[in-house]
Order: sequence, then structure tokens, then C-alpha cells
Amino acid sequence: MRNLIRLTSLRKKTLKNLTLAGVIALAVCFPLHNVLAQAGGMPAGNLNYGDKDRLPLLMPDNFDSLLLVSWRVETGVQDPHNPLLEPAMPWDLGGVMAHGTVLRDPIDGLWKAWQVSTPAEKWLNGLRAEHEKQRRLTYLESKDGIHWYRPKLPFVKWPGHDSTNIILDLTSGGTAVYASVIVNPKDKQWPYEMFVIRNPSLGPDSNHVGNLPAPSPEKRGTYRYRSHDGKDWKLVSGPLHPLGRGGDVSYVYREPDGSYLSYFKQYSMEPGDRIIPYDNNAQQLVRRIGRSTSPDGTNWEKPAIVFGRDWRDPGFAQFMELCPLKVDGGYVGMLSYYDAVNKTISLELAASRDGIKWWRPDRRPALPNPPLGDYGGGMMWQMHQPIVEKGKMYIYYGGAQGLHGEILDSRSLPRIEVGNETVSGSPTPTLPFNSALCRAAWQFDRLWALVPSAGGPTIGEAVTRAEKPGGGKLMVNVDVKKGGELRAELLDESGRAIPGFSAKDCRPVSGDHHQIQIIWKGGQKAPAAAVRIRFVLQRAFLYGYAWKI
Repeated sequence: MRNLIRLTSLRKKTLKNLTLAGVIALAVCFPLHNVLAQAGGMPAGNLNYGDKDRLPLLMPDNFDSLLLVSWRVETGVQDPHNPLLEPAMPWDLGGVMAHGTVLRDPIDGLWKAWQVSTPAEKWLNGLRAEHEKQRRLTYLESKDGIHWYRPKLPFVKWPGHDSTNIILDLTSGGTAVYASVIVNPKDKQWPYEMFVIRNPSLGPDSNHVGNLPAPSPEKRGTYRYRSHDGKDWKLVSGPLHPLGRGGDVSYVYREPDGSYLSYFKQYSMEPGDRIIPYDNNAQQLVRRIGRSTSPDGTNWEKPAIVFGRDWRDPGFAQFMELCPLKVDGGYVGMLSYYDAVNKTISLELAASRDGIKWWRPDRRPALPNPPLGDYGGGMMWQMHQPIVEKGKMYIYYGGAQGLHGEILDSRSLPRIEVGNETVSGSPTPTLPFNSALCRAAWQFDRLWALVPSAGGPTIGEAVTRAEKPGGGKLMVNVDVKKGGELRAELLDESGRAIPGFSAKDCRPVSGDHHQIQIIWKGGQKAPAAAVRIRFVLQRAFLYGYAWKI
């Protein structure tokens, strides 16, 4: 604490004259190369969303040095209408599970969902159930994204119901999950495309799934469908790319250039991996995220693991899903974080320049679990992709009340000793995850921020990499708390403050602003000699900056 006070005092005394070299020398207490290593050496530049009304988010490669600052992720706000849709019909009484897509259809403006539902189960062998053999693909609609209903469709009947919202039924076991739906309004004949995982091996008969049959004999893998209306689907091809070990989680995306991208769960074992013996993982491997690409959606490259735990993660950390949103300059992603000890799944934010090397601004959840017993208290299974609507980013998810495979049943075998505790062995019973459709929202331009890491009167600094502002105006996205301020200083190639554009010459910014211009005594526009910015933060949350002509 004494050293911190001394350093704070020093910062105050040298604020107006501190050079770039001095900042870099002091930044040894926060080595930026570690951050950039995690980010994969991404090229410099802001993560741009292509929206003139919003400033781009910050990335670690924006900066040469960081001093007494940390990355802070914003927590999503749960929709006050949650749960948006609860189990109600015989075929979804076991849970409205997610494992699919929610989007706002650009063709008719309706909100639509293709997701997995499960019926109420028959109990077998005590508490052991056949939940994974009962996953059906269903279709939902909404006019506002909040109030959802089940359209009556003619494809699949249920006892006592001549019409249901089921579009892919099960007639002989198996499962159908992870529906990735892509809408292309330019395709007038087949504007809807869907990729679905089918796994017939879970059922006694491996050649048929109702309503949407596959080639016989059916094999486990991802199948491709097309539709003229998003309801009546026709098989195109499959199985496509191999899912590898743990292939029950896979989402497919279409890139702006027409190519395809898939992220999926992979089981693997690496040096130092800790196995959780009572995790419901029969293979006793660790869950990571794999990636594969395709030029046409049919021919896929060999999968490669692109995301797993690192030195900052605890030994029980595993990852189920990575759902990216393509933006100018890279990707924003939502990551499913699985705590294999406590059996919970929460959501974290991530970003990437190339979709291969990912950076996590903050290891704390962007969407923490509510209390156990509430929807999402055990697990949150996110849908296919974040949605941006009117300045907000929405995540739809299946909020499960229960934990991942955690059922304490004295009749379950095998049983093992872990420390002084006797627990259910692997595999543990598989029961329905009683779940409902929910959503959460973030300000799209405020997903994470740079903040002073010590707080109070302590001053934090961030020095950008070299860039040519071209005589533009400096705009910032910042929330300055009471008693704080933000200043900016322009530096030349030697790291010296440009006269008239020092931190002392800067008009301090206070208050909350999504866009505000930085003003100096030397002028409103950057001089030609300016190559770097030194941000000085005191109780200030910096979300983004940009030069505007």
C-alpha cells in the first residue's frame, strides 16, 4: 500500500511532463506483451462495427503500454420479461432447451427461433432417463422478440394434437440438435439454410429421424437443409464435416464472402489437464473449442482446436460453445464457460481479429448465473449468434434450472471416492435440463472498458500504438464517475507531448458520453506531428476512441 501511495504521488507530480519512454519504463508492473500474446499478436486498429453512430471497441493491440489499468467486462442485463417462453406442451415439458438459432428475419421482420425441445421423460433404472434420445427440433415466432408463440405446423403430430411446432421429429431414437439457420434474402428460391447435428447412434434403430429423413444408413454428423419459408425443410447433403470427439455441439456461420465457418466442442487431453472424476464425461477428456472452414458449406477443412483454457484459468475450467458475431475488423464472441466442479455454465465475452486467436477481456462472467433453481441458475445455453438491434446486443439462451449432469442418487453406479466424499461415478444420470427461453442485453458499444485498476485518486494511463490521425478530431466513449476525469495527450514520434496538446492543455472530460470530442488549447484537430495518444484516467471507464475527419 505504501508503494502504491508513493507511486500515485509520483504520478501526480510528473503528469504534465511524463514522456512515452517514462510510461513504458513504469509499465513493467503491467506487461502488455502478456495481453498481446493472448490476443495472438493481432494487427493494430480498433474493433470497428461499421456504424457511424458508435465508436469502435478497444482491443489490446490498440496500445503500446498500459499502466495501472485493467480490462473490465460489462455485465449483461437480464430481460425483465424472463422467462420469455416456458415449457407448456407435452413435447417440451422436459425443457425449451435452446441449442439452435434466434434471429430477426430480414424478409418479413418477424423474430424466429429454431431450437431443441424435449418431452417429459419416462424414468428408467431409478433416476436414469433417456433425455438425450428425445431432443426434437421445434419452431417459434415472435413479433417483438419478447412474447413468443408456437405456430401450428402440419408436419408432425403428437398424441391429442394434430398439429405442433415440431419440424424434426424422432421416430426411432437418436437426436437432432444445434440448428444453425442462415437467411439469405437474395436467394429467392431457397432463402433459408440450416445445418443440424444428427446422431442416430443414441437410438435402437439408426436409419431414420421423422419428417426430415436422412440417407440410409444414417451416420452421425452435420446435415444441411434448405427451405423456402423456414418451416418446410428439404435435405441437401450430409453428413458434412466430421465433428470429432464430443460432437454434440456445433454451430455453422456464413461469412460475408460466402464461405462457411464452424465452431464446435472438442474433447482433448493436454499436459497439465486436470480430470474431474465426477463430471459427466465418459471419455474423461477436457472440453475445448474446435474450428473448421469451408468455401461452399460442403467441403470442410480438417478441424483445429482454437480455444481452451490458459494459465489464468483454474483446472476445472472447460468450454462448451463459442458463438461469434462478424464485425468490421474481426469478431465479437460469446463463450460458454463450464465449471466442471460446480457443474454450472455461465457466459463470457471474447474478441478476435481472425477468428482463430481469441482474447478474453475479463475472466469474470459477462452473464453470471442467477441463484440455483431459477432459470439459468444451473446453465445458460446460448443460441447461435448475438443479435444487434437498435444499439443493443442481445443474447438468447436456454436457461436451465438444473446443473450439468449432477444428480445424487444412491442407486446410480458406479460410485467412487474423491477425497473424503463418495460421489456418483462416470457416467452420471442424464436427466432433462428443465429450461426456458430467456435473453439478456448489453450496450453494443460498451461491452468492455479500460479502468484504473487501483481506483480512488490513482491515475491510470494507456498509450496507443503509432497511428496517423490525419488532422482529425479525437472522439471518445467514456463514463467518468464522480470525482474523476479523463484527459488525453498527443505525442510525437519521440514520445514527447506536443505543445498545446499536453494533458495539462486538455479540457478534462467528466460525465457519461458515448461520443464526446476531446478539446485542447492548441486546437480541436490533431496536428500533423501527432502519432500517439496518452489517455490519463481517474475514475474513468474508457470504452473506445476514434479519429473522425
